[in-house]
Amino acid sequence: MEFPDFHSVSFSVGPALLVASLACTCASLLRLDRGARRRWWWVRLAGWTSRLRLLAPGLLCIAVLSVQFVQSSPFLLAFAAALGITQAWHFDLSVQRFIQHELDQREMEMKHWQLREPAEQRLAHQASLRKQELDRVQDVVLRRLMDPHFLFNALNGIMHDMIQREWSRALRHLKAFNRLAERQIHSGQEGWITLHDQWESLQDYIELEIRRLDRPILWSLSPLEAHIAGRAIPSLLLQPLVENALWHGLGGTASKSEGKVQISAVSQGPGHVAVEVRNTPFENQRLPTDPVRPEREVPRRRHATDLIRHRLNLLDRLGPSGLTIEHTPLWTVARIVIPCRQREPREPG
Repeated sequence: MEFPDFHSVSFSVGPALLVASLACTCASLLRLDRGARRRWWWVRLAGWTSRLRLLAPGLLCIAVLSVQFVQSSPFLLAFAAALGITQAWHFDLSVQRFIQHELDQREMEMKHWQLREPAEQRLAHQASLRKQELDRVQDVVLRRLMDPHFLFNALNGIMHDMIQREWSRALRHLKAFNRLAERQIHSGQEGWITLHDQWESLQDYIELEIRRLDRPILWSLSPLEAHIAGRAIPSLLLQPLVENALWHGLGGTASKSEGKVQISAVSQGPGHVAVEVRNTPFENQRLPTDPVRPEREVPRRRHATDLIRHRLNLLDRLGPSGLTIEHTPLWTVARIVIPCRQREPREPG
């Protein structure tokens, strides 16, 4: 019985050994999807040293098989087989460790989330409460600004102009009233209004209020700089300050002397705008005494300013927003820093 020549057998066993090693390696890699294979190769095997160490048995196996084809040595064939098995085992071990690492990391993230979940739910609940409180305060402010008292007096003044046959004045005030009502309703729904639109609303509002006041008042709205005219601010924040300046600061109809109101706005960085409402103080106003410091007189706090501070705290809790009121012999200055967003001014409809 004749046995096959070892040289001829090695030519068939060598490629089969190489194919088997590559098949086992591919089987290990198929346990990972495309994203996992990328993470395993580029993240888990950080650096070319680790990658070459993993590929070294396979490269040596190919080199030994090439030499074995020339020399036909059983020892080289066995050594190549050992290298192929080592290569397949290294790949399988590396993939197994990567899978275990991914499972451990996912389990750690799940435990971390379980610990954070109550805090996240609490923060979400607090955010929901803040949103509800902000909606409630904005609704209260809107009702205060568009209360029946203001509506009745404004329309009554327009009717008085019509009865006196001052048609141009009545038509001008009626158009101002229509624009003001439309803007306030839209701003109350949207929550934000551009400074450009806010300035026009304040102009209409001041004209209607001066129609109700029984005293001369000089008022001015400083022109807005181009880079802040398109910024949007929370609606219904400035009008209460103007109302306080006209009725509480100047004393309403209680004084016949001439009063002044000045309104200006400047940029306070990319995310905030500072607005100042200045008015000459009411000369007959007597200020209550501070119980803690009797030598210092402070003005009575207005409900509108409390609402404004509350809204600013809800809108910009950690920001520089705030409201300060300063009293001097010449001026009462209300300075408010408001958060803003960049938006093009809306054309009035």
